[in-house]
Amino acid sequence: MKNIKYLALLFSLTLLISCGQDEVDSVNNPGVLTPTSEIHLGFIDSNDDLPLILESGSDPIVFTIGTNVNPLNVPMTISLGVSSSDGTVDGVSVPGSVVIPAGETSVDVVVNISDDGVAEGTAIETFTIEILDADFGGSDVYYLSPGDITRSFDVTDTLPLIVITTVGAVDFNFTWSDTSDLDCRIRNALGTTIDTGYSVTPGENVTLPAGAPDGVYTFSIRPWFVNSSAIDYLIEMEVPSGEIYPFDGKLFNATNFWSQEITSLQITKSTDGTEVTYTIVQF
Repeated sequence: MKNIKYLALLFSLTLLISCGQDEVDSVNNPGVLTPTSEIHLGFIDSNDDLPLILESGSDPIVFTIGTNVNPLNVPMTISLGVSSSDGTVDGVSVPGSVVIPAGETSVDVVVNISDDGVAEGTAIETFTIEILDADFGGSDVYYLSPGDITRSFDVTDTLPLIVITTVGAVDFNFTWSDTSDLDCRIRNALGTTIDTGYSVTPGENVTLPAGAPDGVYTFSIRPWFVNSSAIDYLIEMEVPSGEIYPFDGKLFNATNFWSQEITSLQITKSTDGTEVTYTIVQF
């Protein structure tokens, strides 16, 4: 659904056609003026900030596409596309097109969610639905003006992990499957580095200190030297009460010399007296 440039081109071309006359003859036929009408088309629902959607057992999501004009006298066929943050769209069913019938101003888009067969744990996948094009049945009376042409939503196998523990430092042990040189660090929501891990042999340790204020932190991987196109890795989070929570993943086609920073975990800290709650989302 990254075809916005094609839709923009369509809008630019159609804007050039503002009116027309049929077989004008100043003596016998004064001509019939056929003005074009601008149709503002886009998603008109308010489903922008949906909560995390579980991959299986979820109800369908319904979006609505509509126009800003009175009902047209021709049907409008709207082409749709879908993409996802991990490059696949398995588990999400989106119609390739929908039709606003003549005499109507909107149509619902029903998106079904199903299990894609991949055990992804708390990893979040973002899907985006996009309006690619609209056809007025060959009529040249109308041209498009883009409205809100995308809708996105997040899907996960399981909801974020909630860990309740005592006050203290949280350690992250990071290992991987080959001899690549991978570094890591923890940063706060402003991007300030809290701790870093550098090593030549597989194995890094970074710590979120006990005194770190409540807020959102990220654990990210920074490849320094890569030997494989696919690298399995494991992050073990150890909390002050002694429990260890593993998060495994895989790097694909990573690049060298810190040209990438790959966010793997988002950790939200919340303190209530001597009790600390960590909400962990894996990407």
